Amino acid sequence: MTKRKILVIDDEADICEMTKLLLERAGHEVACTTDSRLALRLLSEQPFEAVITDMLMPDKDGLEVMADVRRSHPGVRIIASSGGGRVSSNSYLHIAQKSGAHALLAKPFTYPELVACVEAAFQTAPAPATKPAA
Repeated sequence: MTKRKILVIDDEADICEMTKLLLERAGHEVACTTDSRLALRLLSEQPFEAVITDMLMPDKDGLEVMADVRRSHPGVRIIASSGGGRVSSNSYLHIAQKSGAHALLAKPFTYPELVACVEAAFQTAPAPATKPAA
């Protein structure tokens, strides 16, 4: 497995920290933040190869983060993560996939699922971003 530099963005601190620890256990270099606005600043200050972003966050949602990353750092792989909300996590992840995520990670996830998801993100091309219907 190739060592990657990964940024984890999740508004739940325990999930953010657990994801960081698991990815470090897999040999990756990881930074994490619960603040999606800070995440974008970190991306401009450091080179990351991948971003794992939660889809539901209070200040910027995952789709906004994905759009910002695509615009400013088109080479960064995006992994969309969701545990659901008002609708199932699959609904949010389906939207993320249609918006160009390289891989999808449903919460709760296991260590092997997380590692496999990161590897998959580097083996696939993103789905073409579609424009929402007017």
